[in-house]
Amino acid sequence: MNDKEIQEHVRDALGAAHQEQAPPFDAVWLAAEQRHRRSRRRYAAVGGIAASVAVLAVVAGLWPSQETALTDEYLIADSLLNGTQWSAPSDALLPQHQIDIYQDMPVLLESTELNEGSLL
Repeated sequence: MNDKEIQEHVRDALGAAHQEQAPPFDAVWLAAEQRHRRSRRRYAAVGGIAASVAVLAVVAGLWPSQETALTDEYLIADSLLNGTQWSAPSDALLPQHQIDIYQDMPVLLESTELNEGSLL
């Protein structure tokens, strides 16, 4: 093959490749819109399914079983009866003393000398 024949073959091949007409803009735009709508519907369906599965998982996790509810009820009552202490609201205003004069009687310290009595 000489150069002239190669040029003719290349020209014919390029001409055949560029013979097809470009599709009209409206057809390309319509196809793109349809693909976009399909993908949005797919994403919406997947998102809805994922949201419903998440809600069901949360509800299932928060749903108390009968055994747990009864056990928790007894544990709460037991902790309230055994662990709760009452004090008057005014106790926060009173100073802290080392002895409770209503419950404890102070011990009177006595002198070391037998005849002298107490130190008060």
